[in-house]
Amino acid sequence: MGYIEKHLAPGEEVAFRTRLHPVIFAGTAVFAACVIGVTALVVARNDLAPETVRLLWLAAAAIIVVSFTPPWLRWRTSEFAVTNRRVLVKVGLLSIHTIELLLPKVEAIGVDQTLAGRVFGYGTLRIVGTGGTVEAFPRVAHPQALREAVVRQAPGSAVSRAR
Repeated sequence: MGYIEKHLAPGEEVAFRTRLHPVIFAGTAVFAACVIGVTALVVARNDLAPETVRLLWLAAAAIIVVSFTPPWLRWRTSEFAVTNRRVLVKVGLLSIHTIELLLPKVEAIGVDQTLAGRVFGYGTLRIVGTGGTVEAFPRVAHPQALREAVVRQAPGSAVSRAR
């Protein structure tokens, strides 16, 4: 059971849910390709014993697995949701950052997307609460859909009044 499910009030329903976009793995994937390339060059350019070659590849695999762990944990522990009452955000495992903002207290919600973000479906989500407090979350998957869900659920929107 995730953070969102644990913190739903009675009668509160999730209207939209997302998490960080898998693009957060891009830098780590490039690093992994470099580790594989360097290991392949060392093995190909040197006359090494089979046991040494095996240990080199095991070390490369271990480095790759360890390097993928932090972004995987960040991706796995991030939750963004819009309910019929609130916007809930939770990011992090050891150092947790949470926001629970009632829909009437959301002054603005914005999305910043680069060209790559528009093509692959990610962007920076900016939530402005009452009093001008701005919270920004980079590389959120489907940020436009989350923004639209907030607009649909907001008590003052034309869509919510039509219900």
